[in-house]
Amino acid sequence: MFETSDHLMLSGKEGEHPTRLNGVKAKPMLFPKILCAKCNNARSKPFDEAFDAFVQKVWNDPEYFRHRAEFDMSDIFHADPDGEMKLARYYVKNIGCRIAEMGFAVPQQMIDFMNGAPVMPNGVILLYKDFSNYDQFRRAGVDGHYPFANRMYTPAAPEAGPLIAVCAEVQNGPVGAIFWWDASTNLGTTFCLQRRTFLRDRRELPYQELHEDEWKRAILMKRAQDQQGIPPSPSRKMSG
Repeated sequence: MFETSDHLMLSGKEGEHPTRLNGVKAKPMLFPKILCAKCNNARSKPFDEAFDAFVQKVWNDPEYFRHRAEFDMSDIFHADPDGEMKLARYYVKNIGCRIAEMGFAVPQQMIDFMNGAPVMPNGVILLYKDFSNYDQFRRAGVDGHYPFANRMYTPAAPEAGPLIAVCAEVQNGPVGAIFWWDASTNLGTTFCLQRRTFLRDRRELPYQELHEDEWKRAILMKRAQDQQGIPPSPSRKMSG
């Protein structure tokens, strides 16, 4: 997979840096005109609504996630038992649009998953938390809920052949999702299949090269604020 590939690409501006976004409606978070209007509006609207509800929980109650290794999605989707599956399909839609934007064919398993298949046999999608930048932004007295997205894939370009593997993450505030798909490996793990949803620390998960710039940013922010004598943000009580 990626570790043995000679054609990894961290994709962002000019293929050099991760994409940094100013909000959930920032251009890189919106889908290019790859999906038809019917698919991007009517058919996938429930996915978008599930994502909006999830991000609203993260925005309003980030401390709910800080100390949890697992949680109950019914705390978010009170009246929708399928909300967790719709959320997973939003992330797959998001990443699938980015694959298509790069010029690759979207793997059929991803399309099938968006159309109702319970798993992607060669794919994994998990939720994670990373408070490193959120805490430093809050310490500086500004909003810590900035979105972040990054991806890497092989081959380096569609001209080199069909997509072999892709890994991507989409993060809002301190919580995000990581997805990887490998045409040659049986995987089939999706966060929405368990009775309770596991929430991993980002440092526990693979493909940390996707996130290295975020951790470096947090270190630099902490160092600068330490030198200025800015006190750490007061700890908050964990949400119930």
